Amino acid sequence: MNKIRVAIADDHRLFREGLRRLLEMEGDIEVVGEAKDGAEAVDMIQKTVPDIVLLDINMPKMDGGQVVKHLKNAKLPTKFVAITAYDDEEHLASLSAIGINGYILKSSSMPDLIAALHSVNGGESYVDPKVAGKLLSSFQKRKEEQDVMFLLTQREKEVLFWLSQGFNNAEISAKMVLSEKTVKNHVSHLLKKLGLNDRTQAAVLAWRMGLVQTSSDSMNF
Repeated sequence: MNKIRVAIADDHRLFREGLRRLLEMEGDIEVVGEAKDGAEAVDMIQKTVPDIVLLDINMPKMDGGQVVKHLKNAKLPTKFVAITAYDDEEHLASLSAIGINGYILKSSSMPDLIAALHSVNGGESYVDPKVAGKLLSSFQKRKEEQDVMFLLTQREKEVLFWLSQGFNNAEISAKMVLSEKTVKNHVSHLLKKLGLNDRTQAAVLAWRMGLVQTSSDSMNF
C-alpha cells in the first residue's frame, strides 16, 4: 500500500509536533517534512515533493498563499490543504482563488483532517463541513442541488468548472478561448441563475456537487 506523503508547514512548533505524532499513528500516512515559515516550506517542499502539504495561512517570511502560488508556478504535483482558524467567506475566497485543494479548521477533529487528506489525495477537493454548511446556508433550501445544473447553459457549466478550480476570468478566457468580457458575463449569469452572491459560493456549490472532480476532457455535465 502506497502511503500518503504529507508535509507540515506551521510556525507553531507544538502544533507541528503534535500533528506529526497523530498523523504517524495512521498506517497509510507518512510525514516527510516540516517547516516553521513560508520560505523554509518552499525549500522543504521542493526537496521532498510530498503528495500533500498541510499549511497554515499566516506564517512569517511567506504566508501560505504565497507559498502555494510559488510552488504552483514551479509545476510541482503537490496538493495543498490549508489549516486555519478562520471560517469566513473572505478567507475561503482567497484560498479558492489560488487553487488550494482543501480547507480544514484548526478546531476540527482528527477524523475530519484524515478525511480531508484522503479526499484531496484521491483527486477531490475538501471543504471543512462547518465552513461548507455556513457558506451553503443561503441556498440549501433547494430540494435537489443537482437540479440547479439544468438552469445553466453548457458554456456556463464550463465556466463554473474552471471557476471551481481556482482560475480567474483571464485564465478561464484563455482555457475556453473566449474574451475576458464574455467570461465575466457568463459568471454574472450563472450566479444570478443559481441565486448566489459571489464566486466563493459558486465554488463551494461546485465542490459539494462533485463538479470539481469532473474531468476537463469530458465536459458533458
